[in-house]
Amino acid sequence: MELYIDRDALSRGLARIQGIIERRTTHPILSHVLLHARDGVLRTTATDTEVGYVGEVAANVEKAGELAVDAASLFQVVRALPEPTVHLVVVDGNRLELTSGRANFKLLGVRAEEYPALPPFGSEASATLTASELARLVEQVQFSIATEDVRWGINGAHLEEVDVDGTPHLRMVATDRHRLACAQTPFAGGTKFTPRMLVPRKALGVMRKLLEGVDGEVTLDFGEGALQLSLPSETFWFRLLDGEFPDYKAVVPSEHKHVAVLRRTELASTLKRVGILVPDRARPVRFAFGEAELEVDVQNVDRGEVSETLPLELEGGEITVGFNARYLVDILGVLRGDRVVLQLAHPLAPCLVRDPEADDAFFVVMPMRLD
Repeated sequence: MELYIDRDALSRGLARIQGIIERRTTHPILSHVLLHARDGVLRTTATDTEVGYVGEVAANVEKAGELAVDAASLFQVVRALPEPTVHLVVVDGNRLELTSGRANFKLLGVRAEEYPALPPFGSEASATLTASELARLVEQVQFSIATEDVRWGINGAHLEEVDVDGTPHLRMVATDRHRLACAQTPFAGGTKFTPRMLVPRKALGVMRKLLEGVDGEVTLDFGEGALQLSLPSETFWFRLLDGEFPDYKAVVPSEHKHVAVLRRTELASTLKRVGILVPDRARPVRFAFGEAELEVDVQNVDRGEVSETLPLELEGGEITVGFNARYLVDILGVLRGDRVVLQLAHPLAPCLVRDPEADDAFFVVMPMRLD
């Protein structure tokens, strides 16, 4: 294998796979990236057997060939090279030599035959949607996935199809039982949804990075127990989790008596300041919704107390509720409008949070008792 390639383009391609490779594994080959040079491109393949990635970078290929190299080391070397053009050549059978200007590196490689092959993927249905909207779904839902509880099918993001005014929408939902996030967007094409459509947290993280800066449309292909995301010059494959998401609609409030409208950035700033004295997520923050002001306060016998007020519009009368402030900060961080609406039935009922100018996402936060 021998080729010349743009340093920055290669660096960007290698950056895509850093979230996929396994650095701590009993199978060292999984920390490698497979390089395959042919027909004017350098193909990069990475997998941990649960997710897989194939990307292509344009190159001047003088001799076709392939070799697996430690992905983290290769990425660090490429980023540090001094000149914009890199010469890659396999020497001594299994060493990758990189030359750029006066810099010369030799990295020990592994024969391509030892690299695990990606399993065959058979598409049974597909959905086409814009890259920006799919990225929004991931961003607005990912933070709500349970990190430890694997018993109830909530350790991944649930996918389903919903009808909105006669138009099919792809809906993504996640919950950790304390909060719930739901976002949706229109799509074109056919789908194959089952009750067990759970996307792993790791796959969402990789997907979010892959979608950065991508314009136009992308395709989600549905296979047997797996999904495949196709972008220009890149393909990302991942297995679905084996679990059935709970009936999330049962916790979405259908009625409310109190509606509070606030400036999103003002509320987020207030909660971040108040949160300085609330290191314990089990400690509630007091939210007193008045006729014209929201008072947020915390009394921590170990660290002190803090109180702050901010203006609001309130319908339905005054109400005082306890919340985990961190959960609300996370939600406010993924909303995009200037204002935020909080809908409440009573102090111990779930709170519905949404953007009054957008109907493509909503969030639910469970209240906490104020003792």
